[in-house]
Amino acid sequence: MSQAAIARDPQRKPAIACGCLIAAVVVLVALERHDPAPAFIDPANVKQTLELRFGDLPDGAVLVSDAATGAKIERIAPGAGGFIRVTMRSFANERKRDGLGSETPFTLTRMRDGDLYLQDSLTGRTMLLNAFGPSNEGVFAELIDHERTTQ
Repeated sequence: MSQAAIARDPQRKPAIACGCLIAAVVVLVALERHDPAPAFIDPANVKQTLELRFGDLPDGAVLVSDAATGAKIERIAPGAGGFIRVTMRSFANERKRDGLGSETPFTLTRMRDGDLYLQDSLTGRTMLLNAFGPSNEGVFAELIDHERTTQ
């Protein structure tokens, strides 16, 4: 195939775009695992925190509850809540890999500047949820907002 034919190939640009997208995803995943997120959250900048437990129900749903009170915050139906399910499965798998239990709750923290963090005190993992876009961050924001409206 000649150089001119390759340059005119209508599939070339989409293939290059897909390759770049895959490379970007690999880089972002690698950076997330080595995220220089703070090992602790500065209490002076904290606006709100919520200790959360996530439990699997027999029907495939996930129950999200307030760890301090045991109050139900949300029931995520089977097949729904994709970002919450994937995020929490990732956190749970890390605990399991490290031989840690599931008794310790996760901490959801909203900072005064609006940043929203999910922390696992057992593994030391901290995830800045804003980095995943407003709709993904929003599903976690709904959990902490629900807690505030029930006080």
